[in-house]
Amino acid sequence: MAGSLIGSVLNGEYTKTAASTEATKSSDTTSTSKTTASKGTEYNEEMFLKLLVAEMQYQDPLEPTDNGEYVTQLASFTQIEAIQSVQSDMHSIQANALVGKVVVINDNNSEVTGVVDMVTSDDDGNLFVSVDGKLYNTENVTSVVDETYYNAITVVDAFNTLVAKLPDEESVTLGDEEAITNVMNVYNSMDSYTQSYVSEQTVTLIKKIAEEFAALKKAKEAADTEVESVSEEDT
Repeated sequence: MAGSLIGSVLNGEYTKTAASTEATKSSDTTSTSKTTASKGTEYNEEMFLKLLVAEMQYQDPLEPTDNGEYVTQLASFTQIEAIQSVQSDMHSIQANALVGKVVVINDNNSEVTGVVDMVTSDDDGNLFVSVDGKLYNTENVTSVVDETYYNAITVVDAFNTLVAKLPDEESVTLGDEEAITNVMNVYNSMDSYTQSYVSEQTVTLIKKIAEEFAALKKAKEAADTEVESVSEEDT
């Protein structure tokens, strides 16, 4: 009997036999199946039927294949289809679960972070997530980020930008009041969780700047008070 054309299933993966590889070699270039063209390693119904017909055609007439073997092969094919269907459904469920979540995406070695607006698929079954109006393949999603953490980091990033615009401690003037007040207001409005992501170095820096400004302002007020007192005595 000719070698079996139907392979075996091991851990959910189909393995071709040498005979099946040879029998389907010519048909690979003429198949119009979209699934075969885009996912040549998948074991689909069209391939199974071709292999089954080829096996029946080339079997040894003196030792025909037992009907039980065909049943076993059909069972193997059914198992493969079921596994592939479950894998596809799980992939779809996992992708749809990303809607509304903050994700990190590897986009050509550049990191993209944002909230998933929706999930869609193309004709080949590939799944894509939409972030800020742009589609990315779900295979490029590297991590899912806790929303509270993401919001905290976003606030701290904006806060650090404000801090970077402040003068150093020795260069503080009364004209910096608005910038210093804005920074202190932002920091004081943070909850303790968000504040925990502000470095100790930054906290120390803004406190020193605020103290220096407060000292300058107090000195200015004292000077103004003294001038007023002198003016009143002169009158």
